[in-house]
Amino acid sequence: SDVLLSTVITVVAIILALGLFMVLPYLASLIFRPLTGEGIVLSLIEGAIRMLIFIGYILLISRMEDIRRVFMYHGAEHKCINCIEAGLPLTVDNVRRASREHRRCGTSFLLYVMLISIIFFAFIQTDDRILKVVLRVVLIPIIAGVSYEFIRLAGRSENPVVRLVSRPGLWLQKLTTREPDDEMIKVGIRSVDEVFDWEGFLKENFAGGSREDTGSED
Repeated sequence: SDVLLSTVITVVAIILALGLFMVLPYLASLIFRPLTGEGIVLSLIEGAIRMLIFIGYILLISRMEDIRRVFMYHGAEHKCINCIEAGLPLTVDNVRRASREHRRCGTSFLLYVMLISIIFFAFIQTDDRILKVVLRVVLIPIIAGVSYEFIRLAGRSENPVVRLVSRPGLWLQKLTTREPDDEMIKVGIRSVDEVFDWEGFLKENFAGGSREDTGSED
């Protein structure tokens, strides 16, 4: 059935993701073990390998035409949210002028999962290699939780330090978003219309606004 097929595909995708981004970097880092021994340095090398695999994966899939279109829709989504959060109504002109980077993006979340995992695994040491692999899997929910809380903080904080630490995520979004065309922007606006009362949000948080307003990006 379709449900069974979808479940199998999801499980396989999760296993492949864990293998590619968590287990493979650890195994690859063992090449450097004779030079560094066990410890923080080897964990940092593992983290660097994990980051290279992650960025390489994004660069590779971005060469696919369908994925490039997905990234354009991703950009449209960000532009819509940034437009609303700037206090402007959702019009094509307003959305087009908005930034396509956003501090609460899932791309940033994944990046901070990678970075925070480096910290975790640098200080959680064991000589048992099998246990090391197991820890890299079972600690994912905790690492993801910490990363999520940071993304939430970054999204609402104007603290200079938080904004500085958020920059790598914004830089990475230059790879996972593209400038959308007007039709994609219209799709983004319609999508937001379906799930969020943005007009009510503007009335509650700003000085009103209507679809006829054009405004400009800060």
